[in-house]
Amino acid sequence: MLPSRVWSRAALFTTVLLFVVTFGESAHAQVNVEPLRQQVTEHQFGARIAVTTTSYAGNTQGVIFGGSALVGGRTARNFGYLDLSGDYSKLGGIVSVAKWFAHLRHNLELGPGCWWEEYAQLESDRFRRVQLRELVGVGPRFALAHSKPFELFFGSSYMVEHTEIESSDPDPRGQGTFERWSNYIALTLKPDERILLSSVNYVQPRIDQFSDYKVLSVSGVAFTITKHLQSHIDSTARYESVTPSDVRRADLELKSSLEVVF
Repeated sequence: MLPSRVWSRAALFTTVLLFVVTFGESAHAQVNVEPLRQQVTEHQFGARIAVTTTSYAGNTQGVIFGGSALVGGRTARNFGYLDLSGDYSKLGGIVSVAKWFAHLRHNLELGPGCWWEEYAQLESDRFRRVQLRELVGVGPRFALAHSKPFELFFGSSYMVEHTEIESSDPDPRGQGTFERWSNYIALTLKPDERILLSSVNYVQPRIDQFSDYKVLSVSGVAFTITKHLQSHIDSTARYESVTPSDVRRADLELKSSLEVVF
């Protein structure tokens, strides 16, 4: 008969995995910044940095590189952050992944449980044929639930997006400048002092054509190892109703990493 503590830990681990898979597969790059919001609430400033490199020589020749930096700060009524990330893989002389991403956001607290958000984003993703995507947006954010173990937020914004597609199509689908209505639900759950589960889920229809929409889910689980070191399991799932002919509409990415926190 296994001790109750073992069963308890097994149940908690199973819950964590179900959270990542469920929210990850329910759904454009985006960022899950909810853990950083909690961090800077206590310390006024926070940063999370992760870098990975792998080189191959012999039967396989190539390099895999990935890195990200998330930096944020807070004053009495203001919160802002900058997120930078990039991934590059070249194996056997073939580039399989080449993408970068930058997101800048500012929140102004209007009153208890209500904020005004402004944001700007740049991204490029060779695999999805996105040569360059630029967007800006503004809108409110509301706290729907706010307690120590569980937080739930809703945000809605007007967004202008410009996308340049690198495709063999004479008139690539998804290229151009469009106005979108961006909506998201963000939640965090802390079942244990060492574990933080978080998820941000977006729906972004085009204002003049609702059949053109994007759905995105960015979810993760952070395990605290030491005060300045965390282990992460993250999933990013997206669905775009309009894509070039050689790009699938649905996409899923799973990633595990070690992250330095300060």
